[in-house]
Amino acid sequence: METKARYTLIGSFVLAVTLAVFAFVYWLANTGGLADRQLFRIRFQSSVSGLLKGSSVVFNGIRVGEVTDISLNSDAPKEVLVTIAVDPSTPVRDDTEVNVDFQGLTGAPVIELSGGEPTAARFAAVAGEPPLLTASPASTQSLTQSARATLTRLDKVIDDNSAALHDAIQGISTFAGVLSRNSERIDGILAGLERFAGGAKAKPGIYVLTALKGDASCKGKKQPQLVIPEPAAAMAFNSDKVIVIGDPPENNPFDKAQFTDNIPSVVQSKVIESFENSGCFDGVTRPLDNLEASEQLQAEIRTFAVTMTPSPSATVEMAIKLVSAGGKIEGSRVFTETTPLAAVDSPSAVAALDASFGKVLSAAVPWVAKLPRTAAPAKAAKPKEGDVPKDDDLPKDGDLPKDDGPEMPEPPPAP
Repeated sequence: METKARYTLIGSFVLAVTLAVFAFVYWLANTGGLADRQLFRIRFQSSVSGLLKGSSVVFNGIRVGEVTDISLNSDAPKEVLVTIAVDPSTPVRDDTEVNVDFQGLTGAPVIELSGGEPTAARFAAVAGEPPLLTASPASTQSLTQSARATLTRLDKVIDDNSAALHDAIQGISTFAGVLSRNSERIDGILAGLERFAGGAKAKPGIYVLTALKGDASCKGKKQPQLVIPEPAAAMAFNSDKVIVIGDPPENNPFDKAQFTDNIPSVVQSKVIESFENSGCFDGVTRPLDNLEASEQLQAEIRTFAVTMTPSPSATVEMAIKLVSAGGKIEGSRVFTETTPLAAVDSPSAVAALDASFGKVLSAAVPWVAKLPRTAAPAKAAKPKEGDVPKDDDLPKDGDLPKDDGPEMPEPPPAP
């Protein structure tokens, strides 16, 4: 009997403690803690989805209480009545705004109170009921609801203006086509604007060709004076840029190279310098107005470019003719040299072109110097000023000019 009585006493004690704990938890959940709490009722005119008993109440972002009750208004099915318990020192006034906000990573809903003017009156209880706050209809609108409403309005705007939007899209398509057809002109206009505004790209690097140095191949008698006009060239090679035959690589790295002048002019200058350095001629010059008839070295640039196939290389091909003072062609030959590029960039392209050009000069200069020459025609002696013509050159008295016309018949004899 004593054992059973002891178990009964222990069981009753545990049950009482358990009930006390549940009562304490229920009291905390409904009264908001051990401190005094002031109750307020809030009337929502829309859904308060996710709001539960025990949800936090914040005032200007500071937690001041909890939700103690949520119920429906039987007289107004659209309304929800929420009871909150907050710290009595919370400055809830007539102009306090009420909203439902979502906080934390989980988006837990909380009731957010926003303070108003300090001169506004405090709420007072009516007929023993807690003061009543009214929330705006938009205060409980969730992000999903806001997005849905926005999309609905956007759809209505698009539907009402479908014809105008179609015309606008058609106009944009037409304008894009015009831009596509005139892209090169637009690029030129933009480049001009950049230069005008001082924001153009840096100028390309300036490169020069190398003349042939002198050697000892022309000892003894020198050849007569040599005139070298500017070489003829196709329009494609009449440029100061590195010419590329074939599709250039992406970003066209050769675009950053520029010669000091157009290719024919630069070639003429270096050919003249190379023939001067050879020491094989009495003089080498460009065509001059008061220059006596001399031998001419006439050249034609057939290729002066970088070729991309089968591998990047620089090719120089020149046709050279030596024309005598009398207009006779003393010799004619085509010189072609090719040098592979060390890398696909501007310095390598110019270096390879310069190497091919140097090889052409190395073969052309001695070939021209060793060509046999035709003797120049004798020059007629010009009368010196003050010379008196000889007597034999003057007409004598009685000399009549000869008449080469038909002879006249003799007159018949007199009867």
